[in-house]
Amino acid sequence: MAILLVTYDLKQPGQNYGPVHDYLRQFAHCKQMESVWLLDTTTTTETIREGVRARADNNDIVFVARLMREWSSWNYTCAAWLNDPARNW
Repeated sequence: MAILLVTYDLKQPGQNYGPVHDYLRQFAHCKQMESVWLLDTTTTTETIREGVRARADNNDIVFVARLMREWSSWNYTCAAWLNDPARNW
């Protein structure tokens, strides 16, 4: 299992967030910032990238990275989610 950070920038024209959000909601997740999701999953970064890409336009930007336990935040409610013992680092 891993905690993945997923971020995207959906460009004009289109900006159809619905399919992207529906796809990401299927995973254990936390989302506080506009286009940033944290996923707790066994799915690879490449598979997540392709899942988002399949629901995005050709000019959109997608970035997926595996997080490690070393992180810090400020006023970020997903910090509690990340610190939950149920997380699968």
